[in-house]
Amino acid sequence: MHRRLTTFMLTAIAALLTLTACGDGGKYEEKHGSMYYTYWTFSFGTIEEELTGADPATFESVKDWLGRDAQHVWFKSRLAEGADPSTTKADDYPLFHDKRDYYFEGKAIGVKDPQTFRTLKCDRDEMWGVDSQYAYYDSLRIDDSDPATLELICTFEAKDKRHVYYFGKILEDADPATYTTLGEYTVYTKDRTHVWYCGKPVEGADPATFEAESHDEYGMPDAHDKHRKYRDGEPWVPETDD
Repeated sequence: MHRRLTTFMLTAIAALLTLTACGDGGKYEEKHGSMYYTYWTFSFGTIEEELTGADPATFESVKDWLGRDAQHVWFKSRLAEGADPSTTKADDYPLFHDKRDYYFEGKAIGVKDPQTFRTLKCDRDEMWGVDSQYAYYDSLRIDDSDPATLELICTFEAKDKRHVYYFGKILEDADPATYTTLGEYTVYTKDRTHVWYCGKPVEGADPATFEAESHDEYGMPDAHDKHRKYRDGEPWVPETDD
């Protein structure tokens, strides 16, 4: 019960942080001769973060979350190292690009072929993209990926003809041809020989008979196969009334 409650609390905290970070209604403001990115949070109210080195005389807001002056580019208050302000353009939040590269949340992705780069998904949760040579997750270039066959499975997961990817990293031993998600929240997945819980192998599970069950009071699914029941990816024996 303690672990299940902890999982629920972490999920709730993550949701609150998402609301705080993404729904901040931020904007750029000049105050006292300096530039600031200001936004509101549930915990601390209005926050003002100074853009160190910004030039108010040449500063402009490209979007509420993207700013530039004659020499620099910022994602919110984060300096985008190496970005070219004269060619910076906003894409879908939180993605932007210049003449050389694309940037996710202000971090250079290292796109090999910007002319062919396109996104399969880009929102407040994640970015999946491809060019003629690689697939990309957020600001990570995925080596040994096959961009021509990349397809999204669910939030945080994708596959191509070579691999399955979990948060942009190769899910070891996963077979993309038979890999599938289980249940509404997709914390359980399987292929013909393995079962995973949140990207971690479920030891001893039988994929042929493994099924996710209905969700409990904390919103997380239990599961079972022909051998046993599982909770949080581990063998579980339900409590019974004596």
